[in-house]
Amino acid sequence: MKYLKNIEPYKASNLKDFVAHTGRKIASKAIIDNEHTEIRFFSFAEGEDIDKEYYEKETIFMVLEGSLKVLYNESDEIIVNEGEMICLESDINYGVKALKTCKVCNILVKG
Repeated sequence: MKYLKNIEPYKASNLKDFVAHTGRKIASKAIIDNEHTEIRFFSFAEGEDIDKEYYEKETIFMVLEGSLKVLYNESDEIIVNEGEMICLESDINYGVKALKTCKVCNILVKG
């Protein structure tokens, strides 16, 4: 396949099984990663986090399992639970923290 990786064509995949929990670590698997688009699946152990940093791409977090806190701007935050998603504008600082062990699909897009 030209753009996609880590995924088999013409084979159905269970989203929750796409990336496995690895104990007290963060696991990730990308299926596309280029200058315009990133699609990654993350597995977070409860309490694990990614510190805030600047992102120039628009972002979607889809929580497949568990609960995730998204921290953005200076002091804004929102809780996103299993089956929910949140979109963030481009050109902001944000980070995430797993409130419960969780699996997340993260999509970043730059026009």
